[in-house]
Amino acid sequence: MKRFLRAIADVYDGQSGPMTVELSSALRSSQQLSTKPPHEPGPTGEILDHMMAAHASAHHPLLNEIARVRNSLVWYSPSFERIPEPIGSRLSVVELLGPDGLVFCDHCRLGLFLQMPDLFYPGHAHAADELYLVLSGTADWQLGGSEAIPRSPGSFIHHPSGHWHAMNTRSEPLLAIWGWTGDIGFDSYAIEAVP
Repeated sequence: MKRFLRAIADVYDGQSGPMTVELSSALRSSQQLSTKPPHEPGPTGEILDHMMAAHASAHHPLLNEIARVRNSLVWYSPSFERIPEPIGSRLSVVELLGPDGLVFCDHCRLGLFLQMPDLFYPGHAHAADELYLVLSGTADWQLGGSEAIPRSPGSFIHHPSGHWHAMNTRSEPLLAIWGWTGDIGFDSYAIEAVP
């Protein structure tokens, strides 16, 4: 797991900005591994198998690292008790680093995010600054009232604290790394009503 976290830090080191510096520093300095039992819901495992097979010939180091540690990952649906079940059941998250992560950190969170195909994750906001790195799948990302923009693998997407944002997957799932800095509690999370 520590090798995987160092690989993520290496990618962040190639970017500029205070969030990438803070997340990279936390990834490199965190040592304490938790004892959470591995758990992987069936659909998540099947989707990951498909993604890994699709990228088998590519040399994407983070996808290779995910394949190496996948049996240690603890996936869950991120309900925050506010996401409607039809949406939350089609999202899966792993907290790699953070207060509830596989590696403890008290001042930031970082993990993997999987959004199933053909799913609109409606506008939502939270107090934390958020940074995504798309690893697989192209999805449309919208910040505030701006027009949705397709983001492909390798894209970094920043959501400032309190800014509404939404994601819409197409025919392929989205796999990304997410990071939170600042106020990393879940109490401020809010989502737009779904018709």
